[in-house]
Amino acid sequence: MLAVFAASVLLGLFAMNDVAIGVFQDDGHYLILARALAEGAGYRYTNLPGAPAATHFPPGYPLLLAPLWWIAPVFPANVAYFKVINVALLPLAALSIRAFMRRVASVGAVAAAGIAILSVASVPLLYLTGLLFSEIAFIVALCWVLILVESRVARAASSWRDWLLVGLAVGALALLRTVGVTLLPALLAVLGLRGRWRDAGIALGGALICLLPWQWWTSLHAHEVPMAVAGAYGGYGPWLAAAWHAGGLPFARDVIAENLRGLLIPMTLFGLAETPAMVQLVVSLALAAVAVVGARVLWSRAPVTVALFVPYLTLLLIWPFPPDRFLWPLWPFVILLVGVGFAHFIRADQPRPTRRAATVAAVSAGALFAWWHAQAWPARSWESGERANARIGLAAAGVALALPTDGLVASDQDAMVHLYASRPAVPLLALTAEQHVRGRSDDELAAQIGGVLDAYRPRWVLVVQRESLRGASVLAKRGRLKLRGADPSGVLVYDVVR
Repeated sequence: MLAVFAASVLLGLFAMNDVAIGVFQDDGHYLILARALAEGAGYRYTNLPGAPAATHFPPGYPLLLAPLWWIAPVFPANVAYFKVINVALLPLAALSIRAFMRRVASVGAVAAAGIAILSVASVPLLYLTGLLFSEIAFIVALCWVLILVESRVARAASSWRDWLLVGLAVGALALLRTVGVTLLPALLAVLGLRGRWRDAGIALGGALICLLPWQWWTSLHAHEVPMAVAGAYGGYGPWLAAAWHAGGLPFARDVIAENLRGLLIPMTLFGLAETPAMVQLVVSLALAAVAVVGARVLWSRAPVTVALFVPYLTLLLIWPFPPDRFLWPLWPFVILLVGVGFAHFIRADQPRPTRRAATVAAVSAGALFAWWHAQAWPARSWESGERANARIGLAAAGVALALPTDGLVASDQDAMVHLYASRPAVPLLALTAEQHVRGRSDDELAAQIGGVLDAYRPRWVLVVQRESLRGASVLAKRGRLKLRGADPSGVLVYDVVR
């Protein structure tokens, strides 16, 4: 335990960086919501005109961040405090992973420590630690909820209070990250297979105690933001339903195909990102087969954890968004399944050729994993994208600071403009479900920006990203925008023509 704690503290400090908050929108939105809660404004987007209710993110992570606004209420001087949150959470995540391995999976002390350190030392988790994202907190919560759930499932009989607590814990997990709701069908399925319908009913009731108020809130405020910005600020339900209704089965097919390709991303961690797709597919299928064997071995000890992969991966396949952000919170459990699978094939009672092949495969996978990380760690290559985004976001905020304060700004860097220029800002191009499977045309981009102009009537438009420039150029030709100037940093400023 001490080794896990010490190693993960050092890894957390290593992962910490000085990159501005707001570089990927989500991190900026978490901070805006945390400030609103801390200042008593409610769970609302105070950066948007009218401060509409927040329905995009569940409130768990902003509630975790909010107390820091009381301790350090001056932005951006308090950025370092918020950066420390995930640095402090990483050791908790490592210890939680170790506790799960020991208590639920019955893994030996050394192996449990190895899985915990290997998990948090992986580049994706180091990358997430350096950002104000909720995944690290979710890993901590997921491990302890699974420990609670598996302990109650293993008992022949538990009181109704135990199952009410289980249900409340599962519901609370979904309020930290929406994808946590997939644990509920996994739990109910395992209890149903065992004929424990009373326990399933009580657990469902406990989960609904947490989930129904949030669903009521999102339904009540579902239409407070215009559709033009729903992908960034609206609820998931209407946004996804509109895309599925418009695209039908072809859209569903394209999303699944795209996400299947996206699930090859773990191959990057083994240095196989540049290899032919067929090589990546073969290696992925081989590791998946080993993981399935590991799942069979673990089923008797951790049935809910194994069952969780079914609804979780199903959601990853049908959700029109790159699957890696959803995949990494399950990374410690993927390592567990693969490790247990390899251990099964290396057992003494297996035929010698099977043992040799499994040993070679396991050693090769470990060597590739270590070699790629040895290249990535010194260069901190995972930070290049966020640093580039920070430069352009801060440049947009600097331009916004120079504009008069009597008008609203629309920008593709709205979160950073609001945070670092201290003025309301609305987005230009919120995420659409369709763009996950196809690029948007210039006319579609112009129509979305036009929807923002109609809904919020901003005075200026600040453009940095290429897609925004394409849409703004169309609107400039149509006379809706007029180029005001260009900042040396690459920020274009348009006046909105009334």
